[in-house]
Amino acid sequence: MRNKKLIGYTAAILSTLFLGAVGIFVRNISANGYIITFARLGFGLVFLIVFLSLRGEIKSVKIIKFPFSLTATGMLLATTSVCYINAINSGPLANAVFLLYLGPLLAVGLASILLKEKFTYLNAGLLLLAFIGFLFLLEFKFSFDINASGGYLWGIISAMCYALYIILNRKIPEDIPTLTRSFYQLLAGTIMMLPFLDASIFNITVKDGCWLMAIGFFHGFLSFTLIILALKHLKTIEYGTISYIEPLVASLIGFGLYSERLTLFQSMGCVIIFAGGMIQVISQANTNSNQMKNS
Repeated sequence: MRNKKLIGYTAAILSTLFLGAVGIFVRNISANGYIITFARLGFGLVFLIVFLSLRGEIKSVKIIKFPFSLTATGMLLATTSVCYINAINSGPLANAVFLLYLGPLLAVGLASILLKEKFTYLNAGLLLLAFIGFLFLLEFKFSFDINASGGYLWGIISAMCYALYIILNRKIPEDIPTLTRSFYQLLAGTIMMLPFLDASIFNITVKDGCWLMAIGFFHGFLSFTLIILALKHLKTIEYGTISYIEPLVASLIGFGLYSERLTLFQSMGCVIIFAGGMIQVISQANTNSNQMKNS
C-alpha cells in the first residue's frame, strides 16, 4: 500500500508538471485546437505502440473482457479537450479555466456516492485549500455575463467530462495494466477527434509537425499514461488535490519563460496550491509510516 501511494503521488505530480507546460507547445503551433488535440492523442498512441513494441509487450494490450469504463474514459478524454477549446473560443479564458477545474471537486462528490470513497476532514480541507489557491491565481476574475452563456455551457460540459473521466478511471478493473488502459483510451480518444478535423490539417508546416509530435510524446504518451497510473493508486480526493498544481505550473512557466507578471494575488495562489499539495503528500507519508509501525 505504501509503495502504491508513493507511485500514485509521483505519477500525479509528474503528470501535472507536463500538462502545466502545455502552453510552451501551443504557443509554438499555428494549427487549431482540434488538430492539436488530435495530435496529443494520436501521436501519443503511436509513441505508446512503439514503446510496447520495443519492449516486446505489444501483445499485452489484448484483453478478454472489455469493460465499458475503458472505452468511455478515452471518449471522455477527447470530449473534455474539445469542450474546453470551445469554452475558450466562446467566452473569457478565465471562465473556461474556472469551469474546467470544477471537475476535480465534482469528482470528489461523485466518488463518495458512486465509489463509496471515504475522505477525512483533512482531505476535504486540502482540496478546498487548493481550489481557493486556484481562485487566487485567477484573481477572482470570472464573469457571469449572460452573453457568454455559450462559453459557460461548453465549460460546464468540460468539467462534467473531466469529473467522469476521473471517476471511470477508478472503475477500471485492477487487473488491467496501466499501459493497456492508456492504449485503449488514446485509441478511443483519437477516433473521437477525427470528425473535428478540417482541411487545414493538410497545411501543417514542418515546424508545426515537430511540435505536434512533441506534444504527442509529452502530453499524449507520458502525461495521460501517468494520470491513468495515478488514478489507479490514489483516491479521487487525493488526485483532485494534486491536480491543482497544473495551473500553478502554467503560471510559473508564463512568469519564467514569457515574462508574464505575477500579481500579489497570483503569487499568493501559487503558495497556497503548493502548500496544499505538499501537505497532502506529507500527511499521507506520515499515515503510511504510522501504519508500518503499528503492523
